[in-house]
Amino acid sequence: MDLSPLLDMAATLASAVLAACAPVVVLKISRMLTLNLDQTHRQAVTTALDTALGLGLKLAQEAGDARLANVNIRSAALATMVGYVKETVPAAVGHFGLTDDAIAQKAAARLASALHTLPAVAVVTAGASLAAAA
Repeated sequence: MDLSPLLDMAATLASAVLAACAPVVVLKISRMLTLNLDQTHRQAVTTALDTALGLGLKLAQEAGDARLANVNIRSAALATMVGYVKETVPAAVGHFGLTDDAIAQKAAARLASALHTLPAVAVVTAGASLAAAA
């Protein structure tokens, strides 16, 4: 008994199924790679903002305004932070289409958060200084 016609039909059917599934598989892989790229760029921006925060706070401290009460010093700190992010992760900035204003908003939020926790650090430091003096 010759099964070659059945095998030919099975092979044709299998190749048709594979051909029909290929676009779906390619789309799924493409989405997965895009999500990984988004995650990589997001992490790069986050890391750059964290480092920029340190630079902004250092600038304020060197200017004698660690609380950033002076608008000019706050603006200079934000400008430094924005410049740092744009310089260190330009691919991520371009990937998300981040404008200077968008980066500045993220930087300002980080500054506000850091300044909000600053009094607790100052109290601990002052307490340690008093304990050392005693």
